[in-house]
Amino acid sequence: MNILRKFIFVSLMFCSAGLFAQQNLSVPLTDDAYFLLENASLRGILPTLPSAKPYTVSFVLDNLDKVLESDTLSDSERVVFEKTYERLAQNEPKKWYETGYYTNRFDENVKLPVTAGFSWESLASVNFNNPDLSHEHWATGYIKGDITDYFSYNFNIAGSLMDLSNQAFAPNTYLKSWDGFQFILSDFYDYVSISDLPAGGLRMLPELAFSAFDSKVQVKFSRTRRDWGYGAGNLMLSETARPFLAIETALNPIPWFSTNFITGTLEYDSNGNLKETASTFQNMYSALWGELRFKYFYFGGTGSVVFPKRIELGYMNPFMLAFLYQNQIGDFDNMQLGLFTGVTIPGITHIYTSIFMDELNVQTSHFLNKDRNMYAVQLGAKSPLPWWSSVLTLQYTKIEPYMYTHPLTKTPWYDKPMDTTYINHGQPLGYFLNPNSDEFKLQLQAKPLWYLSTNASYTLVRHGATSGSGKVDGSSFSDSLNYSGNLQDAQEGDLYWKDFLHDGVYEWINSVALGAVLDCRYWDIPITVGLTYTFSYTHHTLGNKDGYYRIDNAEYSNKAGNYLTLSLKLYQ
Repeated sequence: MNILRKFIFVSLMFCSAGLFAQQNLSVPLTDDAYFLLENASLRGILPTLPSAKPYTVSFVLDNLDKVLESDTLSDSERVVFEKTYERLAQNEPKKWYETGYYTNRFDENVKLPVTAGFSWESLASVNFNNPDLSHEHWATGYIKGDITDYFSYNFNIAGSLMDLSNQAFAPNTYLKSWDGFQFILSDFYDYVSISDLPAGGLRMLPELAFSAFDSKVQVKFSRTRRDWGYGAGNLMLSETARPFLAIETALNPIPWFSTNFITGTLEYDSNGNLKETASTFQNMYSALWGELRFKYFYFGGTGSVVFPKRIELGYMNPFMLAFLYQNQIGDFDNMQLGLFTGVTIPGITHIYTSIFMDELNVQTSHFLNKDRNMYAVQLGAKSPLPWWSSVLTLQYTKIEPYMYTHPLTKTPWYDKPMDTTYINHGQPLGYFLNPNSDEFKLQLQAKPLWYLSTNASYTLVRHGATSGSGKVDGSSFSDSLNYSGNLQDAQEGDLYWKDFLHDGVYEWINSVALGAVLDCRYWDIPITVGLTYTFSYTHHTLGNKDGYYRIDNAEYSNKAGNYLTLSLKLYQ
């Protein structure tokens, strides 16, 4: 980069200090900035960053600035990082925004910054093998701003029109986008899942955010998607989980240590009778996350709890270990523990492992075959490639039967047994796979141009059948253990004995996906356009203690799908 260009960019950074838009608010998890920061960390340009996301705007800008101070970027890569910095560092876009100050009528010196805006999102998908078009459209209005350098706010509300079908989306790819329930336009009937009739929906993602001491202390009261961990999708809190309203704190007092704590309210999944569904799902959620990040090694741990709504101070204190505290108050709640480790070879790879546990009895014989041992494991490696800004990910994830589910629990303060599953609005808080599944993932992400993001992936998901003659128990979120059953002493062939791939029918879902996103905001055209093609092929196997073999019959038939998904975001 020549001297003049460097001077212009440095000047921009200084001049834009007063233009930072809502610097304490979260950067959406879909923003390319996360990928760029991960790439820089893997290459050793940045240290290992906190694994609890989303990050604030100011945190992202500070780290992009550190990358740009490095001499290891190629000219093309430097443009990518510069353009991302510029986009986040200023109010964008200008044309449809009204930016100004609300003045207090009693004191003209007290002013409230206000930025009002509007955005539009559309998503359409089709399966050419089973012609069926799905589409949804969201209009969002918002008001946000900074009140001093320490506090930011964002109020928003969105409405949608949609006409959706499960057949139109590649397996394990569609995520709910509405809050509460859909309402059918013809009779406003609420739905539990995707409707095949035209419907509407609402969504609110508000955020109040406080940050101080160069982002070393953060407090948020928000409803947003979160992602805690280093995997491509995580076991504890995954970016695929539905958002929920929560108060969360983050402390990063020294560069190699950070801790996060969250307490929030989980949301039920409507089954057509709102009050009846909600009456057994009235849950709170608390989780503590701590991590040590050294140059070559990473260690993390977590404890979380799903508990029926009540004022329970022990679950709201970040220094109280919930899994020990529950025994002091009666053991009515669903507890989880997680351990995470990683090894980094800067410039070459980052290897990570995770285990997230719901219930374990390490004294049981045949530990791996007892359904009562419910856990999820993940191991993978992420490596930067020598060309462009690119990252190659190889990852394996295993979700055991009955994981994320929990039996109905009798509690003294409700007249009905309560459902304390590790689920929010019908979807797991953790990895987006059904119980009794595993997944092999190979993924390549790259940003070859500052306006273009690309990705390619291959996944193999194996999952126990949830219905039919070959149904495998514990393969659905509607399955839960019966604690009066034969859990401890289950033998081969019993209900609560598991043997992956050998205890019934399993579907094998092979998927290849290619996608790209064109970001026109860099040309002052506030539009992003995404296109993804996915080919998927599913076959089935029937297994027993002697092995498994492929089957193809009327009940479990092979099927192929060719899916095309188009997304459009206007003034995002």
